[in-house]
Amino acid sequence: MNFTPQHRRTVQAILDRTYTPLDVREFVQFCYLLAVPLVRSKIHRRKLNLEILGLKEIDVVYDCLADLFRRDSDGGFVHVDSFFTAQGLDPVKAHEDEILLALRRLVFGRVHCSLIRLYSDADPALGKILRNIMLDLEHHPRFESCARFSETFLVPKGSNPYFGRPPLPQEYLRARFAQVASVRDAIPAMIDKLHVLLLEESLYQRAVPLVGAGLLFKEVYAVGEGIQETVESEAVSESDREDISRMAEHVCRVLSANMRAGYVGKGKRRAEDFERYIETVRDILLGEFGYAGENGGSYFEHLRSRMPGLTRAQYLRRHRTVLEYLAKQAKKRMRDEFNRT
Repeated sequence: MNFTPQHRRTVQAILDRTYTPLDVREFVQFCYLLAVPLVRSKIHRRKLNLEILGLKEIDVVYDCLADLFRRDSDGGFVHVDSFFTAQGLDPVKAHEDEILLALRRLVFGRVHCSLIRLYSDADPALGKILRNIMLDLEHHPRFESCARFSETFLVPKGSNPYFGRPPLPQEYLRARFAQVASVRDAIPAMIDKLHVLLLEESLYQRAVPLVGAGLLFKEVYAVGEGIQETVESEAVSESDREDISRMAEHVCRVLSANMRAGYVGKGKRRAEDFERYIETVRDILLGEFGYAGENGGSYFEHLRSRMPGLTRAQYLRRHRTVLEYLAKQAKKRMRDEFNRT
């Protein structure tokens, strides 16, 4: 595809926020033309199943790109602006090929992320498994993720992926994985077993697509029970609690990193008290988002379980304001995490 002077002017207008409705239409159409070959290639290589998604090709393309055209209150294209800023690319000075390649990376990345979301929407069980995989790898990074052919692959950390070898056939991996995996395995156990299998691989690449890994794990549940519908229900049920727990851990880790300097660094709270706040916030999140039967109780009761001997007067005077603020921020982040899935 050629990148014309008109394309350059359109991109510049989008970034400068001087665009007209015609500029927006031309930008959307150009991104669509960049995305179509990728989507068609995935359909042809059976990496994308329109029947599962229940969509036509054109619907998939526009659905994948929709978020790319989201604008903020000032009229800026949020994702486009942040991408070009991160790339340090000036459309006025950059060569046409540089701008075209940057736009292709932007569009391809958006298509890939959106396809995972589309599969998750069409198959909630798969969506939960994919989310659990990514959350587990944040805590225990046994794999590194890398982009190949506009798709995210998982590669054992610190290992040679041997990309010069043939790709790992899904049927071959499925047969090997079925020999070691069990329907009773939680997601971390399955990740461990997949990690071992890939390290032992000597014929094919030591890499597996993220979505392929999710489908592999889901199939184990299905094969283990023999009835697909029953397994999907059980897989979701088993993963729900783990999913919420891992999400709460992630939210609290981010909250601690963002708030520690303001409280501990400035001497407003002791480090040990701040740690107890974060632990208490985790308990509160679990109680609010799915573990109410086991983690009910007031904020004071939650904190007192972490601070034996704490009186209500001490709580109201010293701890309530900070704990309530941290819990409020954590709940908002938790809801955002749910909305992104």
